[in-house]
Amino acid sequence: MAHLSWNYRGSGRSLNSPTANHLARLITSTKAQVIFVSETRTSKISKTQLINRFLVKDSHVVPATGQSGGLWLMWNDEVDLNIVSSSHHLILATVMCKPSNKLYNRVCIYGDPHHCHTNEIWEEVSHFVLLNPDIPTFCMGDLNNIMHVNEKYGPTAARICNFCCLVKNCGFFGLGYNGPAYTWTNKRFATNPTFQRLDRCLANAAWCTAFSRTAVFHMPMLYSDHAPILAILDSQTQKQGNLSALKTVGLVTAPIVALQDFVFFT
Repeated sequence: MAHLSWNYRGSGRSLNSPTANHLARLITSTKAQVIFVSETRTSKISKTQLINRFLVKDSHVVPATGQSGGLWLMWNDEVDLNIVSSSHHLILATVMCKPSNKLYNRVCIYGDPHHCHTNEIWEEVSHFVLLNPDIPTFCMGDLNNIMHVNEKYGPTAARICNFCCLVKNCGFFGLGYNGPAYTWTNKRFATNPTFQRLDRCLANAAWCTAFSRTAVFHMPMLYSDHAPILAILDSQTQKQGNLSALKTVGLVTAPIVALQDFVFFT
């Protein structure tokens, strides 16, 4: 079972674009059962078009507001997925994995890039999680915030403490990752480059018990300023988030970030 998440960065206006073609290749190559795409910046693509283009069982569309936002959630026939609610920044759903008959909650999030509605977004997430605290809950997407100073290369980061408190109020833990340290860049490589880990996976304690072999992968950053992230729920790869030695990747050594995720578990 695999979940894929990608900030599409406004390339959703055409399903025949190079970005859409790359998304189709990602879905096929990763064999993802649940696919979340954020920042589509379009209100013209229907769920039927998504089903036909990406060969999925069903989909849910949150149209963009003007040129802002826009969310797609797609899934195949290996899961039964029920949309609980959706908004400009969130899709909340329940998922039944058919092979294992395991039920879990899924939080698909596109954090407010202007940080005006961050508290409201996470209050809604907290309410959703705490309604059924014993159900495994998995959160994935572009959070538009970092949780540690080492997750940013560039100007000094702010709002870290407040954001970590919001996440902890939901009972979420970081799941670590494999791959490059950063998932976003401003692409100003010759002037003022900035890199951040804005995209991540979080989960509650029930998830860590039910899906203890979950592994997260940061994929190559192509056709967008965000890297896709892939979560494999029953991976044979050793989970990050412990104190094992890791290779240096990206612009920050992975062991530093892995240690930070481990501390966040405690």
